Amino acid sequence: MTNATQDVRVVVADDHPVVLTAISDYLNGMPGFKVIATASTGAALIDTLRESACDLIVTDFSMQGEVEDEDGLRLISRLRRLHPDTPVVVFTMLTNGGILHELAQLGVSGLIGKDEPIPALGEVCRRALAQAGTALSARIAERLAKEGSNSDEFQRNQPLSPRELEVVRLFALGLSVTEISKRLNRSVTTVATQKRAAMRKLHLESNADLIRYASENGFA
Repeated sequence: MTNATQDVRVVVADDHPVVLTAISDYLNGMPGFKVIATASTGAALIDTLRESACDLIVTDFSMQGEVEDEDGLRLISRLRRLHPDTPVVVFTMLTNGGILHELAQLGVSGLIGKDEPIPALGEVCRRALAQAGTALSARIAERLAKEGSNSDEFQRNQPLSPRELEVVRLFALGLSVTEISKRLNRSVTTVATQKRAAMRKLHLESNADLIRYASENGFA
């Protein structure tokens, strides 16, 4: 963390240029904050952080790119592993409580919906730097509360493992099992097994059922 006389150095990542510019401009306008670098893919974010030391990472959860690109839970897991002392604020359109809970368990410092006013992002960033745990925006807190306010309730409501959650999410986005295996660096057999396990746990019989379930439950 920086001292009181030094700006908080921020790296921002989003695959939409307009959103990336808007967030960067807003954070640069906040007293004590300075965006020192931006990235448009997960892989580019990882590369940028190798070159640019920062005090706060603000990143989209799901970014388009090459099929092998860093994305989703894999990206956040890697950020936490490579930069354990740097707070990470994640903004996302996802509403699925399972994935949101998993992000909190991974140790992100802030969560906010992309549909929320941009000043809310600034507030979450300030809280993420000042408090322990995960700073939640009002709408994210509401979504999580609907899914269960504690880990026991979450386990009852969301039977899927983190790896199964990510496979279902990517499948619902239109990726094939082969493409998912490349993106997640898992074998095709492993991905296929995780997809079948998820369908079995959810009592779904077809790919169409799985896609519909993912859509209705905020995976995409």
